[in-house]
Amino acid sequence: MAALRTQAAALVHASARSDTCERGRHERFILSRLLVGAGALGLAPAYLAWRGTLGTFEAAIVVAAALPLLAVFILSRSGRLDIAHAVSAAALSLFIVTLAAATGGARSPLLAGLAILPVEAASLGGRKYVFRAGMVAVTALLAMVVADQLGAFAAPAAWTQQAMPLLVIGALVQALVVTAIMLRRRDTELREYKASDERARALLDHVGDLVTWHDVDGAVVFANAAARQLAGAEPRELMGRGLFERVHIADRPLFLKALSDAAHGDAGVSACFRTLFVPREDGGAGRVPVSRWLEMQAYRVAGSQAGKGATVVCVMRDVTARRVLDEERERGHAEALKANDIKGRFLATVSHELRTPLNAIIGFSEMLSMDETGRLDAGKRAEYARIVHASGNHLLDVVNTLLDISKIESGAMSIEREPLDLGVLAQDCCALMALRAETGGIALEHVLGPALPQVEGDRRALKQVVLNLLSNAVKFTPAGGRVTLAVIRDGDVIDLSVSDTGIGICAADLPRLGDPFFQVKGSYDRSHEGTGLGLSVVRGLVGLHGGRLSIESAPGVGTRVSVRLPVGGAETVEPPAKIVTFARAPRRGIDTKEPLRLTA
Repeated sequence: MAALRTQAAALVHASARSDTCERGRHERFILSRLLVGAGALGLAPAYLAWRGTLGTFEAAIVVAAALPLLAVFILSRSGRLDIAHAVSAAALSLFIVTLAAATGGARSPLLAGLAILPVEAASLGGRKYVFRAGMVAVTALLAMVVADQLGAFAAPAAWTQQAMPLLVIGALVQALVVTAIMLRRRDTELREYKASDERARALLDHVGDLVTWHDVDGAVVFANAAARQLAGAEPRELMGRGLFERVHIADRPLFLKALSDAAHGDAGVSACFRTLFVPREDGGAGRVPVSRWLEMQAYRVAGSQAGKGATVVCVMRDVTARRVLDEERERGHAEALKANDIKGRFLATVSHELRTPLNAIIGFSEMLSMDETGRLDAGKRAEYARIVHASGNHLLDVVNTLLDISKIESGAMSIEREPLDLGVLAQDCCALMALRAETGGIALEHVLGPALPQVEGDRRALKQVVLNLLSNAVKFTPAGGRVTLAVIRDGDVIDLSVSDTGIGICAADLPRLGDPFFQVKGSYDRSHEGTGLGLSVVRGLVGLHGGRLSIESAPGVGTRVSVRLPVGGAETVEPPAKIVTFARAPRRGIDTKEPLRLTA
């Protein structure tokens, strides 16, 4: 039998060898027909020796035995199983019709054996084979009926009556053999299917990507072992809606749309979404879910129909690291653009702030140096000298401010701590700003709390902080307004605040306060002198002292800037800063303790 199986496998046409299922059908067909044909022809010599002559009955039997071998030849040469099966069905029907003709014609019970033809065809696994075999059986039956009506059959021989039980038994044996072949084929296919399924599962379980199968509703019907690494769950936990419930709620519409598009289209669909991953290493309660990015490729299963149980296979891989790199690249690009914008504003502002006083210095100094005839009186000379002096001081202030910011940014700024009385320092600063406030028609007040303790800080730096805040308040407060400097103790911190009744700051500009060279345009739509670096320096110096800076403002109401410094110079843990709510406007503000970072 092993030799026959080997021979049958060798006779399979090359076109069927690549398909395991098709090759198996060809091998079974060739093996069964070789056994039937070779066995029948092998008995022919013994039968002829017994009968002595070759009649019509014997000739038909020999032809019926030879036709299966012809079918094998056709199949091995062409690979056309449909043609070979038609020849085989004709051989079987000829054999049954011949026996029926010898045992009573159309009234022979052996004609029932024609039912074996479609049953045997079903073992090949195709409807077209069953239909073709049924047509051959019906044709043979009709031919028997017509021939019997024409009187083509003589009375059955006496030996046929005696052999009838044997013939019936032979037909039953044939039917049992066909049934056994079908059962054997089913078991073989089941084993092959299970083996193929196990191989596929083993292969998928060793793939690093998460592979899932979905029904037409998007529910998971299969998931491989990669679910443990990519979803933090056992494959069975993803069944049904398990995977959908792990998708980030904001990405669920995208996930379902990708499945729907794949189920109703022929092309693959890509989607990238977030999932909640629960690490499994802990093995206990208290595991904190983390977010992971999965990239999914979804494809419709070949042979499925949209809306009729269509299924989709999805392959997902972890792209969290790639997303992080992309986000870092985007942040880097945004920072580069911001740095380029800052550089542009830096050049424009510095160019303006440096060229304006330089032009005044150069112009008036030339006028003074070229007055050889003495046309300028003493008053004009003094006025021009004052303009040159003021322009030089302004230029010096700009340069010093740029140097301060550069030192703060690079970490080279150092402060010399010493015990300070902020009350006295505040009074000195108010005295310095009094003339400027009076010139602008602004009331300048200062309020000192009782029992103010000393703080450790740099006198020059803190004085610069107060002067910058007062200068900004006076600059942006119209005539008739009020600027108040208050120094009070609030627990373990000193709260130094500058409040004004000026133009205020809109909510859109608050987040940008403290950015280098940023200047707020007020409700009067006028430009104010200055580089926009004062508040940047304030933030940096306050940060060096371990303090906090908060700003509250509302358009048309005013602004309050609060500097909170720890008593003794050490940074303390303090409650949130108190917020002042202005009347007629909602509170808007920023609060930070980080020093300003300048990128140029």
